[in-house]
Amino acid sequence: MVNKTEPPISLIVDDDPWIRLFMRDLMIEEGYAVLEASNGSAAMRLAQRQAPALMLLDLVLPEQSGFALLTELKSSCVTQHIPVIAVTARTELLRSAAELADAVVAKPFDVDELLDKIRIVSRHVIPPAEPPQCTSSRSGGRHLKTVLPAR
Repeated sequence: MVNKTEPPISLIVDDDPWIRLFMRDLMIEEGYAVLEASNGSAAMRLAQRQAPALMLLDLVLPEQSGFALLTELKSSCVTQHIPVIAVTARTELLRSAAELADAVVAKPFDVDELLDKIRIVSRHVIPPAEPPQCTSSRSGGRHLKTVLPAR
């Protein structure tokens, strides 16, 4: 059972340590505990283990692009519920990410705009009572994932 007094967890994913530091300070001021990752692979591992309440995701990352990570997050039954705010300076990526992300913010970002998006996305989140349990099955040669209700 989750301790209700613990702050929600945010996951900041950016390869720039200064941006992560700045975002960490913002998220702490908003009442979040903060996890950080500098690449997509590490972020996916953290998202699967920690089930953050919110993710701030740079779309240009080493090892695995932020856009590829966003696609993977939203297609996995374990992580698809995590709200993601995509952040990047590349406008063509923002347009593409808008279909998958819960919000998008262009770099350089206005702090008030970012905080507004964080607050809006956070209000609409209903965290699962328990982490989803996924099972895999094969059907017609396709690999399907199913979310089972927590018991």
